Amino acid sequence: MDLSRDDFINMLERMASYGTAPEDGCSLFGVGYEDAYSRIKQKYLCGQFKRGTSSEKFIVGPFGSGKTHFLRQLMEMSREMDCVTSEVTLNKDVDFTKSLIVYSEITRELRTPNSTGYGVNSLIEGAINKVKSQVEEQELRDIILGDWIKGIDKIDYKLNIFGKVMKKALIAKIEENETVFEMCCDWLGGVFNDKDLSKELGIPKLDKGSNNLYAKRAMLSLFQFIKHAGFCGTVVCFDEAEQGLSVDKKKTDKILSMLMSGIEAITNLNKGSALMVYALTPDLVEKMQNFPALQQRITSPRGRGFFDGNVLAPLIELRRDDPLTDLERIGHKLIDVFFDFFGEETKIQNDMLKSKISEIAKEIVETDISSSNRRDMVKSTCSVLLNIIETGEMEVAVSRDIDEELEV
Repeated sequence: MDLSRDDFINMLERMASYGTAPEDGCSLFGVGYEDAYSRIKQKYLCGQFKRGTSSEKFIVGPFGSGKTHFLRQLMEMSREMDCVTSEVTLNKDVDFTKSLIVYSEITRELRTPNSTGYGVNSLIEGAINKVKSQVEEQELRDIILGDWIKGIDKIDYKLNIFGKVMKKALIAKIEENETVFEMCCDWLGGVFNDKDLSKELGIPKLDKGSNNLYAKRAMLSLFQFIKHAGFCGTVVCFDEAEQGLSVDKKKTDKILSMLMSGIEAITNLNKGSALMVYALTPDLVEKMQNFPALQQRITSPRGRGFFDGNVLAPLIELRRDDPLTDLERIGHKLIDVFFDFFGEETKIQNDMLKSKISEIAKEIVETDISSSNRRDMVKSTCSVLLNIIETGEMEVAVSRDIDEELEV
């Protein structure tokens, strides 16, 4: 991805402060899972998406193991492959038992390739540009776009009314009718129960008691539309699922049951090309494995896990074979990116800086061998690099943060 010096400094400042993965740029300094991304790309983005099929994956690791970074680098790769992405943080404010809330979050965070915009509005604009880009002649572009819009409601959507509202939105966008366009976007974003809005759009108000059903169907219809618009597919990542799914047993059972039905719906979706990815902690996976309906769906044969070569394995368990080597690779990768931007103007040699960063890694491992020490390594390395930018000198003080709520 293209990144300016200012963007890189902003990334360094964020990581020096919190140790968490930036929203953009993770692919620049990701280490350790290059083969995993390559296999996901070939099997899902190039293989299954081309055939119109969909799947779910679960990224497993303790706090600080790099799940957020893994998800964001996956989404960057997906957008480079012409996919639409959405990142949803399943914190306590997002009730997973209410599918309409989850759907609304997915639509709010939609992001198309080569765009910094978010939401349904941005998706529709991206879809129009996508269709137009099929031909070079302007007059043919308008004809092709018009024909495409005419048939947009003829697709076999899981929620029939979805196509009707999407067609209204596309026409309103072309005709620059912002009032109607915004109303359509509100509905497509999950405002299903507003009587006045439904009346203005000329559609029936959906029954509030069936919100979960309508939201699930709307989500599948969204994936169908994205594929029909010419995008490669859709990648939706749910981060911090351990927070949103950490509830009492009764509610946990309901969530797991809904998760099971969601897996069934996704895998049975025709011409949707969607990949749903959940970041989970091991304790939550254990609950899933003890839930009979889910057990067989997420368990791989012994010795046939994802990193054993079985790319279809539902679980991707993030590993750390050598904590010290892991931290050194993180620090050294950040240094390499730093020298890409500031190498010509810094007086400090690359190997000298890496030697100092390795010393920091050793100090961190000696005091903390948990997965959360990755945050400390990121914070310390970024602090050193920022100090070089600002003063020209190195800084080797180790930064510590034991807040378990934050994660790389």
